[in-house]
Amino acid sequence: MPSLFELRVGNFYIAMAGEKDRTRVPKTIRQYLKPEQRAFVGVVSPIDPRVDTPEEVRDRVLEAAKYIPLEQLGTTDDCGFSPFSDDTSTTRETAFAKIRARVEGTRLAEKILGNG
Repeated sequence: MPSLFELRVGNFYIAMAGEKDRTRVPKTIRQYLKPEQRAFVGVVSPIDPRVDTPEEVRDRVLEAAKYIPLEQLGTTDDCGFSPFSDDTSTTRETAFAKIRARVEGTRLAEKILGNG
């Protein structure tokens, strides 16, 4: 990951939800993220068929916020949801439920972090 942050780009989208050692991800980001860059961490995993709860998402956001400055932190999915005609492993309903959980969980974290 260190060489990733040498790229001349402003935003990074990095998987975290599906990682076995989730804390390692924001710790590494903190070490290499430049002041003009933002890190969007994955707080839901599209390949896991179970729908995350907003509270689980909130906890992942709060974990990342321990290491990444709030003004540089955003949330996303671990990877994009495939077009539903190409990949039927995740149903449209599951994908939208996961997206709702991400939005609701991020709002819960914002309230705790004082930005909501």
